[in-house]
Amino acid sequence: MPLVSIRTIVAMLWVSTVSILGIAGRVHSVSSWTVLAAVLVIPPLVMMWRWNDPLQTISARVQEARR
Repeated sequence: MPLVSIRTIVAMLWVSTVSILGIAGRVHSVSSWTVLAAVLVIPPLVMMWRWNDPLQTISARVQEARR
């Protein structure tokens, strides 16, 4: 599975899980909504930013050069 798909799936699972927990926790106050939004958004953004693609192997470089 391509790395981009894995990142997207993990981010969607995170958002879904935190949303369900927020709904189940019956969030009422503005500060609770703010914390929930931060927990909902920041980890997937950091993951998308910091999770780099694997380095290209030598054989992949050779195949690319042959094209």
